[in-house]
Amino acid sequence: MTVAWWPQSRYLLKAGVRMRCLTPLNRLIRDGVKVELYDAARESTYVSVIVQAWSVFDTAQNSLTPEDFLAQIGRLKQRGIRIVVDNCDNQFFNPNNDPAWSRQIERLRRLLSMADHLVCATDALAEVTRAQGFTQDISVVGDAVECARDLMPGESWARRHLNPMRIPAKMRLIEHAAWISCWRLRGHLPLVWFGNHGVSFAEGGMTDLSALRGRLERTHSRRPISLTVISNHPRKFSAEFSGWRFPTRYVAWDRTTFLPVLRLHDVALIPVRDNPFTRCKSSNRVATALNEGLAVAADPIPSYQPFSGMGWFNGFDEGFAEYLANRAMRANHIAAGRKHVSQHCSIAAISDAWRKVIESELHAGATRSFTAASA
Repeated sequence: MTVAWWPQSRYLLKAGVRMRCLTPLNRLIRDGVKVELYDAARESTYVSVIVQAWSVFDTAQNSLTPEDFLAQIGRLKQRGIRIVVDNCDNQFFNPNNDPAWSRQIERLRRLLSMADHLVCATDALAEVTRAQGFTQDISVVGDAVECARDLMPGESWARRHLNPMRIPAKMRLIEHAAWISCWRLRGHLPLVWFGNHGVSFAEGGMTDLSALRGRLERTHSRRPISLTVISNHPRKFSAEFSGWRFPTRYVAWDRTTFLPVLRLHDVALIPVRDNPFTRCKSSNRVATALNEGLAVAADPIPSYQPFSGMGWFNGFDEGFAEYLANRAMRANHIAAGRKHVSQHCSIAAISDAWRKVIESELHAGATRSFTAASA
C-alpha cells in the first residue's frame, strides 16, 4: 500500500509546489515512508492520493483542465481510494464578487466535498474551512523554510555555480552587494521586503509595502535606511516606489540567488494588510528571514504569534524606529528565532508532520481493506 502525492504542477518555480509537495516528499521517500509522486499506472497500489486545492484553479499547470482533474478525482474515489486535499490559502475570500473567481471557488467546494481528510497550512485556514461547512478531519501542516538545495533540488554544485546561464543572476547579486555596501558606509540600515507582488483576488503583496511610505520616510529621518524589494514585477515596483526619500532598489527573485541577496540585509519588513485572506497566511516569510539571520518587523497575524519575542510584531508605529536603532535587541530576537525555526519550521519538522498525515492514511486504508475483506 502506498500514498500518492499529486501536486498542481511539477514546476519548481512555484513555491507552493516545492514547499507543500516536492521538498517534503523527497525527504519522506529518503526516510522510507510509503509515498510517491502520483503515477496513473500505479493506481492499484494507492490507498490514498494527496492533491492540492490550487489544482482546480485556472492558474494550475497540470496536464488536465480543472474540470478533467475533478473528474479524475471522482474516479479515484469511486475506486475506493481515499482523497486528501491540501490547501495553503483562503480562496473563499472574494471581496469583489468576481464571477470568474466564484466559478473557481465552486470547483474548490466540489473538490473539498470529495475529500476524506483535509490539510491546511494554518490554524486560521482550518477555522475558515470549518466555517464553510466542511466537517472532515483537518490536519494543520505549515511550510518549511527552504535552503539552497531545496530551491535547486537534484542539482550538483557545478551546475549550481558554474552554469553560464546563471551568470546574469550572479552579476545582479554582485551589483546589489555593492549597492548595499555603498549605503551602509553612509550609515543606512539595509531593509528588505520579499514576496510575490500580489494576487488578483485580494489586497496584499507589494502594495502592502508601498502603503508604508509615509511611516518609512519618517523612520528614515530618525534612522537612515535603504530598502530592497525582491519580487517578480519590476513595473509595479517602478510605479509604486519612485521618488521615495531614501534609497530603494528592485531585485528580481531568482532561485539561484534569492537567499544570498536576502542575507545582505539586516531587517525584513513584512507588512500585512488585515483581511480574511492575509489572516490565513503561513509564517513562512518570518521563518525564512530569521533563518537567514535577519531581524523581522511585521504586522501581527495569527500564524506569527508563536514568534512573539523574536521580532517586532507591533506594526510600523513609532516604536519601529526604536527597534531599528536597537541592535542588541534585534540580535537576541534573531538568535531565539533561529532556534524556534530549527525546531518547528525546518524541513525535518514539517516532513514529520506530513509523515503523521501519511501514516494515518495508510492506517485508514489498511482498516478499510480489512473491513472489506471481512464482509
